[in-house]
Amino acid sequence: MRKIILIILFTGAFMSCNDRLEELNKPTKNAVEVPAEPLFTNGLNEMFYMMNNSDVNINVFRLYAQYWAQTTYPDESQYNMVGRRNPDNFWRRGYRDALMDLDQARIITNDTWESLPLSEAERDNRLAIIDVCKVYTFAILVDAFGAVPFSEALNPEILSPKYDEGSAVYDQLIVMLDNAIGMFDPAEASFSEDQDPVYEGDTEKWLKLANSLKLKLAITTADVNSSRSATMVSEAVAGGVFDSNDDNASITYLGAFPNTNPIHEDLVQSGRADYVVANTLIDRLNELSDPRIEVFAEPIAGGVYEGGIYGTNNTYAQKSHIGDLFHDPTLEGLILDYSEVEFLLAEAAERGYTVPATAAEHYANAITASMEYWGVADADITAYLANPDVAYATAEGTWKQKIGVQQWIAFYNRGFEGWSTWRRLDFVGFNVPPLLEYTDIPNRFIFPIEEATLNGTNLTAAKAMIGGNDDVQTRVFWDVN
Repeated sequence: MRKIILIILFTGAFMSCNDRLEELNKPTKNAVEVPAEPLFTNGLNEMFYMMNNSDVNINVFRLYAQYWAQTTYPDESQYNMVGRRNPDNFWRRGYRDALMDLDQARIITNDTWESLPLSEAERDNRLAIIDVCKVYTFAILVDAFGAVPFSEALNPEILSPKYDEGSAVYDQLIVMLDNAIGMFDPAEASFSEDQDPVYEGDTEKWLKLANSLKLKLAITTADVNSSRSATMVSEAVAGGVFDSNDDNASITYLGAFPNTNPIHEDLVQSGRADYVVANTLIDRLNELSDPRIEVFAEPIAGGVYEGGIYGTNNTYAQKSHIGDLFHDPTLEGLILDYSEVEFLLAEAAERGYTVPATAAEHYANAITASMEYWGVADADITAYLANPDVAYATAEGTWKQKIGVQQWIAFYNRGFEGWSTWRRLDFVGFNVPPLLEYTDIPNRFIFPIEEATLNGTNLTAAKAMIGGNDDVQTRVFWDVN
């Protein structure tokens, strides 16, 4: 009997000790459970960072769009994707830094909303906002790579997720976006002003962004599914898209590191002089007498603007530098703006879709919005629109050439979209780097190099999805000649 009692006492002591050890092993300074709100804010910040930075290790798209040229090391403007593994880093920014935080924020919001407490309408608004951000980020990844993990992505139990065809991902993103739009109640709250660095808790603005993103996805896929595209455009316009620069999806940066605009990190904080404005852009702006040249670039001696030769190294002191405004640490970052919406509507009009005005009117609205955003005087805007080389009725080329060139200029600080506009509308005007061919200009990022080691079997299947070749000439699904 005594033996049994001792065993019971020992067992009780052991259990008590275990409980104590568990308590002692809880970290006191690191969060064990992270609330949804900071995850959302951080995911949102990372989404903007991946699209707005100019780090040659991550975002090379101001170079691919031929807005900037390089000085000492022109590898990226010669389309070397292997040396710095730019695709790997951009991929990680999308999946690990943006999407994982957004996805976890969604899961935690669903699990904890009643204890916060939130009303069902506030919960739904938050979930809708998160889904809009996820749709945007996944669409960017498809646009960059062609095929990406989606159906098995973001699941910590699946270490080697399968890839999905780009068109199939877009199909699901459009459904997700429609569901998010249906969840919004603009009369109700969502995230607070402090938690939402884009619209500071203005749910109605988020709904406008959702509809504007729907318009963007519609026009992006117009060449592969025209009937669905037309329907989406009508629905987006009816739901309410951006109607001024006040609606722009932008994020405000601060004057001190680490909260500065990421371009400031590369142009100022780095202490380097790696970039000048490319001759591709400068020559076009000079030809059109475009007043935005005074914002986008700095003149050299004699007050003239001379771009660096794209695709080779340039002497920094002899070429036009990036404009002063882009050295400002507080310059806001953008992912979608009113000018883009008006260009999309101009294209929709040319495709015969139902939109509020003619292609020429939307085209003029788009250019005006861009110039107003950059602070161009009204008189200069009027003169520019009257220029026969700019006016819609007389500008050279097809509607794709007219819209493509002007949209590309307007996207100066949004390199990824400038590159995508060239891919999608095939406008004429890009330069060929020395010793390369026009076909060497990338139509896509190659898949991340590390995927061959970490996810080789699924990578092989992904290559087959895009036609069998993991090279820059392969076009993503919406890029139809």
